[in-house]
Amino acid sequence: MRHFLIEFITGGGLSGKVLPKALVKEGDMMVKTLLHELSEAGYLDIALTRDKRLELFEHNMKQYFINKSLEEELSEHIIKSDIVWLIAPETNGCLATFAEKFFRNGQIYIGSSPDAIRIATSKLLTNKHLADAGIKIVDTKSLDNEIIESQAGWIIKPNDGVGGEFCHFINDKQKLEKVITENKNKGFIMQPFIDGRHMSMSLLVLDGAVRLLGCNEQYVEIRNGCVSLTGIGVNECLYLKDEMNSLAQKIISTISGFSGYIGVDMIEFDGEFFVLEINPRFTTAYVGLSNSLGCNITKIILDTFLKKKLPDIDLMSAVPIKINI
Repeated sequence: MRHFLIEFITGGGLSGKVLPKALVKEGDMMVKTLLHELSEAGYLDIALTRDKRLELFEHNMKQYFINKSLEEELSEHIIKSDIVWLIAPETNGCLATFAEKFFRNGQIYIGSSPDAIRIATSKLLTNKHLADAGIKIVDTKSLDNEIIESQAGWIIKPNDGVGGEFCHFINDKQKLEKVITENKNKGFIMQPFIDGRHMSMSLLVLDGAVRLLGCNEQYVEIRNGCVSLTGIGVNECLYLKDEMNSLAQKIISTISGFSGYIGVDMIEFDGEFFVLEINPRFTTAYVGLSNSLGCNITKIILDTFLKKKLPDIDLMSAVPIKINI
């Protein structure tokens, strides 16, 4: 059974463009985890693409340097494979575009439907769906709207950005007005800054059902107005698992088409959760889940697709795992 893996950042998706060091590090962490856990589960026939500027992995598998366009070279690899795995950013519709190709050509595609991905790609669209369902969100507006009322400042970031990419904190209204004028038609959004605890959920989803894998703390740093994620405490928030599980059920029942691993970012403030965004792909928290849960989470995800059945997940024995980014 041939597995084919594409991680967009390290797999050639940015050929001819700058490779952001932080995204390369996170991408490599996820790829190494996936490779190790597939091998541990007995799956040794693995192929992946690799940006020619990066070193090959020390792993017994087929690795293909991308010399032209990644999209041009994908089809032949997909056709030769039985199972395809995709890790890609939502930016500029990238994840949805590649998912469409995988969904159409792959034998077994480990991921969500392109339609669900398109909704999650847009923070504006995601928050509208969730708010209409009565789920608390962080108020999100495009820059051509009136400035959101906030006493603590504002966050400006791309509507389809990933992580802390181009994410800025502004606490001066005059400066905000200037930034809005300069970026009004560039796909940015504004949100009120909420001085709460950044958290995330790691979910396993199939056919509208969901299992909670991780109740995670996010360590966020603001330096010179730039917002960045510096670490993740996988399953450091287990005392909130019942509340998180309830929220996860509501989210998955609101937007159809999610499958496989899903990440949800949110802020806990004054005893309530406010959803920031949904990531229909592997997130960095995935790297620590197997150690936290005491099982091979990649095998569990794969078995979910092969057997078309969600497993039971025991969070009672989970242990916290810290990941530094």
